[in-house]
Amino acid sequence: MSQGTAAPAADWNERLATARPQEFAELFHEAITEDFGAVARLHKMLETASQWCRTHDARGSAVELDVLTDRLTDLGEELHLVAQDVGHEIHSRSRRTAAAARLSPAVSVHGTPIGRQSEAPAPLSPNAARSQPRSR
Repeated sequence: MSQGTAAPAADWNERLATARPQEFAELFHEAITEDFGAVARLHKMLETASQWCRTHDARGSAVELDVLTDRLTDLGEELHLVAQDVGHEIHSRSRRTAAAARLSPAVSVHGTPIGRQSEAPAPLSPNAARSQPRSR
């Protein structure tokens, strides 16, 4: 039984699960929507099954398979868009991470050098302010 250039589903699952962020979008796109991706292979299988049903006078099943094939086409288009979105999201996150890494490691998120306290005294909490006695 030939699979062409397609990797078995278990291989794709393992590759996706262990992919680095910069690899994931391309692997997902390839696994799902490319010519030998999961959607294309299932689409071809449904078309073949539909044709077999027609040849063997199972026309009702052929029609049902055709409907599923059409739905799979729509799903494939949606998955293609998701694959693009994943790529954009990962790319934009990696740009933000790179920009954050360019900040000096000696500066905290709030701009105060790590290890130095702000010169301004910390404000009293409302409870601490209430617990002090009033002067007359």
